[in-house]
Amino acid sequence: MRLVLSILQAVRDPRDINARHDLAELLFLALAATLCGAKSCVDIAEFAEGREEELKEFIELKHGCPSHDTFSRVFRLLDPQELSDALSAFMAALRRELGLGAPRGVVAVDGKALRRGYEKGRAFMPPLMVSAWDAETRLAIAATRAPASDEVAATLALLKSLDLKGCTV
Repeated sequence: MRLVLSILQAVRDPRDINARHDLAELLFLALAATLCGAKSCVDIAEFAEGREEELKEFIELKHGCPSHDTFSRVFRLLDPQELSDALSAFMAALRRELGLGAPRGVVAVDGKALRRGYEKGRAFMPPLMVSAWDAETRLAIAATRAPASDEVAATLALLKSLDLKGCTV
């Protein structure tokens, strides 16, 4: 758990100095809740509140469980690239801890339009995401947003960033 928290501490805290909850702890709670099926900030807050005693074995929670408003505010303020980099580092560390090296075998590439993820007034242009998935371990390897809805360019950039020697893509 210390490794996960140290990775999440690399994300810069965009909040004022009077923030009550530690950002790494908030991100840890959000990650754990999401892995357990949470889909909203309310779900994340309920997850934390229902498991407060168990979570205190891993994190301090000095001011108790954060509210859903706290999670919502933090996610609106965070730099998406910093969070993406931290989650990529988490996945790389998870692969190392599980004894998995670089992907072998089949790597699937998939592009998706994000439903209701569009900017106000641009409902006709939902953002596109491209992801690479290791079929053997069933883990996502990487994901990126397609700039200007150019899925092909995003796919090529994603594939260039990965070591896929010997893989079938």
